[in-house]
Amino acid sequence: DITQLLTYAAPSFQSSRQTITDGTDHIDPAGLRGLGPDQTLVLLNGKRRHTTALVNINGSIGRGSVGTDMNAIPVAAIERIEVLRDGAAAQYGSDAIAGVINIVLKRKFKGAAMSVNTGGNVTSMPNFTNNLKINDGNTTQVDFSVGTFSQKSGAYINMSGQWLNRAKTNRSGIDNLPLEYYGNGGGFPATQSGVDPVLYRRFLLDLDKNLVNERGYDRRNLIAGQSSAENFGGFINAGIPITKNIEFYTTVGASHRTGEATGNARVPNAVTQQAITSGGFNFYPDGFLPEIHTVITDQSYLAGFKGKFKDWDIDLSNTFGENKLEYEVQNSNNASLPAAAIVQTKFDAGSLKFSQNTVNLDFSRKFNTGGNDLNIGFGGEFRTEKFNITAGELNSYTNGGRLTTPFTLPSFPGSNTAPVTIGAFPAVPGSQVFPGFAPADFVNAKRDIYAGYIDVEYTLGKLLLGGAARYESYKESKITYNGTGLKLTARYEIKPDLAVRGSVSTGFRAPSLHQRYFQNTSTQFVGGLPSNSLTANNENPIVRNAFGIDELKPETSTSFTAGVVSRFGNGFTVSVDGYFIKIKDRIVLSTPFNRGTNALVDAILTANGVSGATSALQFWTNAVNTETKGIDVVISKRYRIGPGSGNISLAANFNQNDVVGKVQTNSVIDAAVNNPSLTDPSKNPANDFSNLLFDRQQRARIEVGQPKQKINLTGNYTISKFDVLARVVYFGKVTTLNATDPNAKNAAGVFYNDVGFGADQTFKGKATTDLVFTYRAYAGISLSVGANNLLDVYPDQIFIDPRNSQDAVYATPVASALSTSKVVGGYTAGRDQSNRGRLLFGGNQFGYNGRYLFARLAIDFSELAKGNNKRMNQNL
Repeated sequence: DITQLLTYAAPSFQSSRQTITDGTDHIDPAGLRGLGPDQTLVLLNGKRRHTTALVNINGSIGRGSVGTDMNAIPVAAIERIEVLRDGAAAQYGSDAIAGVINIVLKRKFKGAAMSVNTGGNVTSMPNFTNNLKINDGNTTQVDFSVGTFSQKSGAYINMSGQWLNRAKTNRSGIDNLPLEYYGNGGGFPATQSGVDPVLYRRFLLDLDKNLVNERGYDRRNLIAGQSSAENFGGFINAGIPITKNIEFYTTVGASHRTGEATGNARVPNAVTQQAITSGGFNFYPDGFLPEIHTVITDQSYLAGFKGKFKDWDIDLSNTFGENKLEYEVQNSNNASLPAAAIVQTKFDAGSLKFSQNTVNLDFSRKFNTGGNDLNIGFGGEFRTEKFNITAGELNSYTNGGRLTTPFTLPSFPGSNTAPVTIGAFPAVPGSQVFPGFAPADFVNAKRDIYAGYIDVEYTLGKLLLGGAARYESYKESKITYNGTGLKLTARYEIKPDLAVRGSVSTGFRAPSLHQRYFQNTSTQFVGGLPSNSLTANNENPIVRNAFGIDELKPETSTSFTAGVVSRFGNGFTVSVDGYFIKIKDRIVLSTPFNRGTNALVDAILTANGVSGATSALQFWTNAVNTETKGIDVVISKRYRIGPGSGNISLAANFNQNDVVGKVQTNSVIDAAVNNPSLTDPSKNPANDFSNLLFDRQQRARIEVGQPKQKINLTGNYTISKFDVLARVVYFGKVTTLNATDPNAKNAAGVFYNDVGFGADQTFKGKATTDLVFTYRAYAGISLSVGANNLLDVYPDQIFIDPRNSQDAVYATPVASALSTSKVVGGYTAGRDQSNRGRLLFGGNQFGYNGRYLFARLAIDFSELAKGNNKRMNQNL
């Protein structure tokens, strides 16, 4: 698909598949130069492409942003992809801060072609004795393209399509939760009175182990890997002259993609997440792994006229695009509902929909002034955007109010005191893994955007000068955003094969409708435990009143670029470009304010109706300013060796993203009452509102969560009927930081947080190797076999705190959270970021599926027919 193709072909572009992130499992977040998905503008045939309905609200790269689903476009439909790595907001408008990706569809293709590609992962995953041999992720992809083109009239039509069937993968580890069946939620219960705590816990561990063995419970209870998907998509790209000077053109596309991903496993003793039968028993006696099923439909229509009027080129077009994401939850339940003979396990959880209609009118003309060229372009744009949230069925979100049934744990042998009783707790409402959208989340937001621009280029001998200006106005019923973008460029040709170039520009990005109005309650895991987290929109009173958050402001940017491009003899080319991008008032999704952080958060959540023993609140805010700087390098050389020829290229991107200055708060966030550590040194500063708003984990996602270096070395060689392609891609290191600092101590030298010293972790850079052999059996028929990640490279594994092993629990007493030396012992799920040992790899470099082997048969029917005709003529 396109996002994976670009990740390995364009070093400044980065995308990797996510896991256990709800809808983000099905739509890959992607961006340029380490910036967010919503700071890269995607065009299709030079026209603005609509974004997705999905907003990324879980713990992935691009958290809080909205991107474009490029994978809705079949690869077979594409002629080329242009990446403009320059501040282009002055030319193309909002979202073009990092650059522009223009996907150009086939136009001059004539004939018919198809390919069938099949493969799967054949890998050896580390972390198991002698490694774990895995064959999964089987994928079949069929692409076709049919087209015709008239050299005489210029008329063309191309129809392309794709069918993709991709199976899921699993690279999870073993659940290190001490108790799967006893206790409540897996943690240790209170110790029976009069019994040594260590002996009591060992007693429960022994009982639990016996029951795990008796029930055949699999502690590898999570699926961590790519989701399964099936996709049908097609595009028609056509154009026909109407008169000598006017051409009609149109592009129509649609795709339908279904997917399945799982969430976190609910263990047998997670009683607050278990529905009960009318007999009073847990419906899932051995726990359950809930599933999120999605249906993603995408459609787009483009039609326009372009031609000449006197000396002016005129282009009038209308572009419509719509993306819809429907959620269905399966293998789940709503634990808060009353006991029932028939427990509901499948839920319609609602849907998201985003649509965009754009009208463009563009004029351009080239003047020749005394041997110098002057190009002028100007135009206007009117765009309408709509964002809709539709509620799910009642049982997907309702709180039935059920309390769990108290139960008594086995008594310690020989004890003469009362056994421990687990009391009644409120059961978690909504469909487990993804509570449905409630009527209160309903959104039907709309806005109109007006824009105008002018673009001028002047050639004065060897010097090319350019300038652009754009004005945009975003009008909603309650607010209007106005912004401008300016750009100046220059290119000087020192000699025919050597030139220098540079630009300076300003940009503007209005908050998306999703960031303004999206709201729902999702199940997120905090410290290994489920939390119903409310993502509140910018209009919600709790955001305005309890946290003092104003209307979102637009992001503004300033960009500088400078570079050199050169061509040498014998097909050798070099380009080097440096860039600097400063973004002010960047829109981010706040850190979740979790119940239990401090009494202030609890009071706010309770007062505003955010209920549940484990609950949280997050919202959008203009919290930070960022700076991005880097270098893009491309070196390419054509060569001949013996009877064959080929090309070798080296492309690299080096970038650095920094949050600069203080986090932008307000008087409510900064109030002394909301920052207890200001007056009481014993209080943990990590729980102050000023630090919670945008914690170190959120900062790390921007600064170090994506590779700072990516280097692509690709070579191909063709001889007779054989082609060989070899590619090595180096992905630089990435770092994850825990939300709380593992090394933070108070004035007395006592640790504030019982977090493993390895919870902050840097995953070193790694290189993957791809190798493909192609044999062209006949004219028009080729067979390829190859491997992606041939050497089966995996990222570094996530740190797992040794105190969270069952052996450690057997060996020593529980370590105090305030201990000055973090000795082995006890159990706390949130000590590391492994989700109880089940997440082994981070997903932000090159994924963790391991080696992928494939074969591809490609047939060009036109070439095949030509070859057959030639052979027939020879025979005659």
